[in-house]
Amino acid sequence: MTKIAVIGHIAIDKVIDETGQRVQLGGPPPYIALSFGILGDRIHAVSKIGDDISKNFLGQLRDLGVNAGNMIVDGAETTRFILDYTQEKRVLGVESVCEKIGSDDIDDLPDAALITPIIGELTESAVEAIQSDVLALDPQGFLRRPLDDGSIQLQPWRDRELLGRLDVLKASADEVALMTGESDPRRGIEKIRRFGASVAVTTLGQKGSLVAFGGRLSQVPAYDSDVRDSTGAGDVFLGSFMSEYLRGEDPVWCACVGSAVASLVVETFGARIDSSKRDVFRRAEELLDRVVRV
Repeated sequence: MTKIAVIGHIAIDKVIDETGQRVQLGGPPPYIALSFGILGDRIHAVSKIGDDISKNFLGQLRDLGVNAGNMIVDGAETTRFILDYTQEKRVLGVESVCEKIGSDDIDDLPDAALITPIIGELTESAVEAIQSDVLALDPQGFLRRPLDDGSIQLQPWRDRELLGRLDVLKASADEVALMTGESDPRRGIEKIRRFGASVAVTTLGQKGSLVAFGGRLSQVPAYDSDVRDSTGAGDVFLGSFMSEYLRGEDPVWCACVGSAVASLVVETFGARIDSSKRDVFRRAEELLDRVVRV
């Protein structure tokens, strides 16, 4: 079984949409654990949660293969987000942020590590301490700045030292624009590659994703789904991508698998998939037939 470290906060999400409100487990570790699990792999989560987390959520994490008992910080609050889908574009707010992850928390990592901050929770020393043979990044938490009123301000970010160490970087088109100053996703992803990442992936929502590596640029379509909850789609995309990448698969195929798993998780609520590995690969093969070189 492949094992990868996933480094970033577990969160509790209050989701507001046309069906009402619900509170569910969030943050990259549970969703990436879900995607690795459906493909027969497992993760090692490096995170922190408060002692306010419920036994129900601890049980859900355990079912996903994440033992969160040693992550609990006495007297701290778990990172909590508000995700409002009733607007044309999702509105994100933050209610609390747990204790930061420091260099002392980075210990005994496996051969692969996935850096997944969501709200600036990694200290500089922690980032420097993350050393693995294969290193991947979703930079969203480096680009978010929480304000006193609970809103989140996006800010440019570029750490050339970290970017130069990456094997894989995955970011949304908006995030790539903030990192590169390029509004065109194709120009932006090529600039990301020049920063040093061996493989760069830009997610484009319903338009799929762009995958750049080795002088190639390909567009992978999204799989048409009956969307019920889009929370965590980017996390399972990256988790599934990395599960296949660590097996030595071609990055375009990895993105097809990522799109397939993302299409399945949005058909349910929360970190759950009601399908099999066979369903994932069937959808991925359909997507592979529709990949376009650009």
